[in-house]
Amino acid sequence: MQQNTSSLSRRKVTAGLAWSVPAVAAVSAAPAFAASPKCVTSDAGTVVKFPGNSSGYDLFQAYGFPVTLTNPTRGTLRITAKSVSVTLGKKVVAAELLIYTDDPCAGGTPVAADSDLLVLEPGETITLWFVANETGNSANTPGCINAKLGVALVDGSVPVDNLCGEVEVEEACFPKTPPSATC
Repeated sequence: MQQNTSSLSRRKVTAGLAWSVPAVAAVSAAPAFAASPKCVTSDAGTVVKFPGNSSGYDLFQAYGFPVTLTNPTRGTLRITAKSVSVTLGKKVVAAELLIYTDDPCAGGTPVAADSDLLVLEPGETITLWFVANETGNSANTPGCINAKLGVALVDGSVPVDNLCGEVEVEEACFPKTPPSATC
């Protein structure tokens, strides 16, 4: 009596199915990843609190922090300041979003909305200072800053499929602290 050695056992079928399931899952995940929006990435630094009325700097009840922005796309992008809010305890306050070349107390200058500093070439990284101005509060309260930027393709640039229209900057939080900026 000769046994058929080419027959499939339950163990072989089960092992084959176990290996095929992850492959199917990986294939089905690829289109969703490919369709995800492409956007500027951000990395927020340490928040400083400016003195209540930083005269000479046009800052009033303000918080600032460095933000590193990177353009991961193949296109040239322009960013614009959209909005900023500060959460102090349970209270959320809309503020004025100002962008500077560096810490305003260390000689940073305001960046105009049409400035070439807000244009990021493909792969370019830049660090700017964001200031949440006129928060309506200069108390020693812990909180977090949330900012949004507009993102648009510069005319004549390489097209970018699924480009985002805005990006949320990484949240920047701070402890209960007296003013820490030295203006």
